[in-house]
Amino acid sequence: MINSDLEIINSMVEYMHNFLEKPHRAFGNMPICPFVEKARLQNNILYHIYRFSPNYDLNLNSHLIKLIDDFRTSISYEVMLIIHPDQQAMTLNESQHFVKHLNEIISGTGLTAFAGNSDDKFNIQGVYTRQAPYIHLTIQTDKSIKIASELLLKTRYYQNWSAENLKYVGFPRK
Repeated sequence: MINSDLEIINSMVEYMHNFLEKPHRAFGNMPICPFVEKARLQNNILYHIYRFSPNYDLNLNSHLIKLIDDFRTSISYEVMLIIHPDQQAMTLNESQHFVKHLNEIISGTGLTAFAGNSDDKFNIQGVYTRQAPYIHLTIQTDKSIKIASELLLKTRYYQNWSAENLKYVGFPRK
């Protein structure tokens, strides 16, 4: 079954609302993603449905890089969520490889990309935080990531994270 763009976005919004925004003991009784609810409710998330691929999107002239550049120069959104409409388009290894190379391309822009894949085994005490219903890229500014991380360091949010968990998400932040 092929879902419409609106159905795909709604599925991701439902995932955010019903999972990422819910407090959990593994995160010091804070939401799994403490900032997503505010961004969602204030319409600060830019959603795109796009069939990104390592075959044609890992170059400076690709449509994906144009989307990212347009987001970078926008003042309207804090986060861009690029959702691949094909839930089986990439294996976990392929999506991790893709985002690694994408980050090499955009590293000088002040942005960072994170991949989400339903097969991602990253978890905090059995809470699998990256297993969304669709493969996706989350794009944010390095500055906003640093500010959010520093705020969370002052809470109990990271109390159950192992050194491996922290390294996986890029701690310590520069």
